[in-house]
Amino acid sequence: MFNPLNKRIPREFKANAGRYISTFILLFITIIVGAGALVVMDSIKLMLDDMEEANILEDGYWETKYETSKDAVKKIEKRGITVCENFYVTDDDFDGNAKFYVFNERTDIDLPIAYDGRLPESGSDDEIALDRLFAEGRNISIGDIIDVNGKELKVVGTVALPDYTALFLDNQDMMMNTKDFGVSIVSAEAFEDLDGQNLTYRYSYRFNERDKTDKEKSDEAEEMIKILTKSGADVQEFLTEDANQSISYLKGDMGHDGPMIKVFVYILVTIISFIFAVLTANTIEQESSIIGTLMAMGYMKSEVIFHYLLPTIIIALLGSAAGNGFGYTVMTDAFKTVYYGSYSLPPMKPVFNIEAFILTTVIPVVIMIAVNYIMLADKLSLSPLKFLRKDLKKKHQKKAVKLPAFSFLTRFRIRVMLQNKGSFIVLFLGIFFSSFLLMFGIGLNPLMDHYVEVADDTLPYEYMYMLKKPVNKHGGEKLYMTTLVSEYYLTGKEVDVTFYGVDTGKTDSKFKDSGAPDSGSEIAITDSMAKKFKVGVGDTLRFRDKNTDEEYELTVVAVNGYTNNLGAYMDRDKLNRLLDNKHGEYNAYVSDEKMNLDEDDIAKFIKRSDVVGSAKQMMQTFGAIIMAFNVFSVFAYIVIMYLLTKVVIDKNALYISFMKVFGYDSREIRKLYLDASAIVTVVSLIVCIPLEVKTFKVAMVYFSSMIEGYMEFYLPPIVYVKIVAMGLICYFLINAMHLIRIKRIPMSEALKNRD
Repeated sequence: MFNPLNKRIPREFKANAGRYISTFILLFITIIVGAGALVVMDSIKLMLDDMEEANILEDGYWETKYETSKDAVKKIEKRGITVCENFYVTDDDFDGNAKFYVFNERTDIDLPIAYDGRLPESGSDDEIALDRLFAEGRNISIGDIIDVNGKELKVVGTVALPDYTALFLDNQDMMMNTKDFGVSIVSAEAFEDLDGQNLTYRYSYRFNERDKTDKEKSDEAEEMIKILTKSGADVQEFLTEDANQSISYLKGDMGHDGPMIKVFVYILVTIISFIFAVLTANTIEQESSIIGTLMAMGYMKSEVIFHYLLPTIIIALLGSAAGNGFGYTVMTDAFKTVYYGSYSLPPMKPVFNIEAFILTTVIPVVIMIAVNYIMLADKLSLSPLKFLRKDLKKKHQKKAVKLPAFSFLTRFRIRVMLQNKGSFIVLFLGIFFSSFLLMFGIGLNPLMDHYVEVADDTLPYEYMYMLKKPVNKHGGEKLYMTTLVSEYYLTGKEVDVTFYGVDTGKTDSKFKDSGAPDSGSEIAITDSMAKKFKVGVGDTLRFRDKNTDEEYELTVVAVNGYTNNLGAYMDRDKLNRLLDNKHGEYNAYVSDEKMNLDEDDIAKFIKRSDVVGSAKQMMQTFGAIIMAFNVFSVFAYIVIMYLLTKVVIDKNALYISFMKVFGYDSREIRKLYLDASAIVTVVSLIVCIPLEVKTFKVAMVYFSSMIEGYMEFYLPPIVYVKIVAMGLICYFLINAMHLIRIKRIPMSEALKNRD
């Protein structure tokens, strides 16, 4: 049977159009972000899983100064492991300032995927296919002729390499570098013309048995290292798939993005739910006499609850349906652009995800309805008589709070705050969440700028040459470098730490400020490492050599100002003795000028720009996301403050009408009511800043635990000023809207017959 109460629903939407439209838009935007992001992430995960098998992704690789002996390779293959040569040539100054890897033709492992165009044809000696991201960043198109180490090659396509979904030049880099580092592939014939120049001997391996556990894979990796070491191979680098950021970073990034997106969606949906609950409670107070009449006429409590819950259900369903539909279409392209602007991926097809549908549609609707039902059930537990008398408080305050002898205006404003304390608490929470999003968006750029500046300022050299063999040359400072691992307390996983053996006795050493001790049991560590590991002078750290499985306990005696990586410094002779190396061993040079070294002797060449370039790339990569955070935060801020300050006006509509009857004009009424909201807003903005900073620091610790390096929290004072300024600007805009609303409150409201 038709319920006559349903006739009131259209009138309710019309009378409170601003409230419902604002809530709908806020819910809509929240869900399109969640739906679009989760669908794209799930589609990319499925694509990566398919690519791992279809394109035969490696389980790891090692690099050596010279070719690994065939005998060592055979011993490894006898363990049920396929080993393939994956040699590459490096162009250190491609297109002026980029580092560029050219891989030989692949037929067994890490098979390339054409994105546009085609792969180089077998037998062709003048064709090359570039990584798509690198080609886009350098404005290189199919058909262009490029120069690689003096040889001209024609670009015939753009590709995605399974082992380079993320373009990391160095595995310890904090971020990809898609502009200044790239990879490519050529035919075997073209590679023969290049292989005498900066050739790196990389061997990729893959287990024939595909269901090995992580422990079994780790044990096999250690056995391979032992075989290589016994064969006399000088292993420059050994990385498993999980440890290789060029492969694992994307999976980890999506693994971290997913929970963050979900939390982001649920926080906003919860805020919306509480806002809606406050608005619903306010509607009940306004219509208490009508509700009392309905209940007295025989309407059941459940019928009244459903009637006042119905607008919430309609908005929740419409917002979720529209947000999901838009998220699965338009927003998938937007989030696809975010990932494809950062990662080297093959073409993707969006896949419907039932989990994403439940998370972004079903759960938000249930949360909103549940919160509002609880609020309504609590309010409607009173008797009809109390509703008729407008007596909706379960606990009555026996007498008003006695206030000091302030001025009338001050005491009146305090009374308004006390009467609306529930609404103002929700307003405070809303300001906190939206201001935090705003702080994140505004603060990320200066934080990254600070990281680049500090890393650049504290790097004590311009060029680093990692050698295949010791070479005596003037113009550079010798050092011995190696990588040990140490367990990170937050994750329990081992983290790479670069050890630098420097000449502590040299007064003109570039590392004279490193604090490196002349002791075999002590180290100086970088500022980044001290902060990430939360250690200081006097603490002892345990390190492990992955090649020999030897463990070392070393005491921290100094923390230097270097911030470019997680590093530890010792005297070179003492480090060699610790590792059982030859006396005077070295494997690298650092200098402020380019050195005249034979390219065949160089294992890796690193410029200052390579170190700081990854941080700059992060800023470019997430520029669009940062802007979206800013826009959404400002919008959420305006909507939340508008809705919640509107509640104060609605609650006090009768008293505002009385004030008009008594001769108060709109300006004076604003001082009494809107200024109370202004005070709460300003105080909230200021009080929330230290809370937001603490939350941001916790977020930075979480972020640093997910990456190899460390990023220190830093926000310049101007960020706090911007947050408060934007909050005040938003409030004054809302204030102007409320002034118009106050002018529309009729004096007849006070003249109606009231109990």
